[in-house]
Amino acid sequence: MLRRVFLALSLAVWLAGCAQLPSSPQPVAVTRAVGQSFVLSGRMAVRHHGERTSVNLRWVHQADGDDILLMAPLGLTVAHIQRNAQGVVLEAGDKRYQETDTERLMDKVIGWHLPLDEFYAWVMARPYPTTPFEIEKNELQQISWLRQDGWAIRYQRFLGAEPDSLPQKMWMKHDDMDLQLVVDEWEMTGQ
Repeated sequence: MLRRVFLALSLAVWLAGCAQLPSSPQPVAVTRAVGQSFVLSGRMAVRHHGERTSVNLRWVHQADGDDILLMAPLGLTVAHIQRNAQGVVLEAGDKRYQETDTERLMDKVIGWHLPLDEFYAWVMARPYPTTPFEIEKNELQQISWLRQDGWAIRYQRFLGAEPDSLPQKMWMKHDDMDLQLVVDEWEMTGQ
């Protein structure tokens, strides 16, 4: 849509010849740092240890921590995860769990071993900066595959056609865990 508007404005300027029309804005590629803060709302389908689960997700990521709410499709809270420099707290039902390792705690309580330390970079279609990775790009120069730390991540759909577009749909696999994430809403909230 934005591309069509831009093309129409460019054509109008060209046809006007010497007439002075206000210049149309040039499309600007979005640049994001791996540590960019965001709010993400979406849906996840997880298959792990032979079990399938679907949850709605609301994730607030900031440089100093994460606040993740996992909800059943009807809105009932399944788990609330809060992570900061001191560790992670996971509340499920009327129980509260605390641990220093997010992945270990999530595997123990929820049954998923999600690497939250890396996951925040992967959801933005970025490799985690401190470990080796392999990437493949599509014809638009967007990352289509990312392989890192034993995970294979396939980016299936992006918000736009720009190389730095945020992903809308992704699939992740590690050992016996498959995860599909569909992002309904992105909000980038600063650095």
